[in-house]
Amino acid sequence: MKVASFLYFIVICTSLNAQIIVAGHYRDYFGSSLNIAPDSTFKYSWHFDLQGSWTKGKWRMTKDTVYFTMIPIYDTVSHALKNGKVADSLILSEDEIPERVTINLNVLYSGGQNIQPYPTKLLYRKNRLYEIDKLGKPNKKWRRGFGSKKKWPPWFARVITETE
Repeated sequence: MKVASFLYFIVICTSLNAQIIVAGHYRDYFGSSLNIAPDSTFKYSWHFDLQGSWTKGKWRMTKDTVYFTMIPIYDTVSHALKNGKVADSLILSEDEIPERVTINLNVLYSGGQNIQPYPTKLLYRKNRLYEIDKLGKPNKKWRRGFGSKKKWPPWFARVITETE
């Protein structure tokens, strides 16, 4: 019984350790960054020129694959109905604070929540996060940058911060 309890404890500890190892800040060469927190939350952001996008949610890890699930943040918009009553609708928030908003159609819209789709699953290997191809293998083929002939690696690389 003691041996079985000890083995169970070892298995649990090693699976928790994998989640701690993957936590950190990652970036790619195409304007995306991914912050994976130890509390199983993540924030994905993408910026290019004057456009931007962000997504927040939960992550989980199975073996060497990290799965991401978006948790949308909604704003409430009131609009008048034909019968004179007012109805509320939910829209994806432009910022991280849910609030009651009015829609201004004269504003130039350049970003918001989940404009650029976030990765739903990535393969974790050697402090890198890789997209997974249709065969389940990591995508390591270098891609051409925007407006240049130079090629860049497609993976997310861990960024070492002062706290690590």
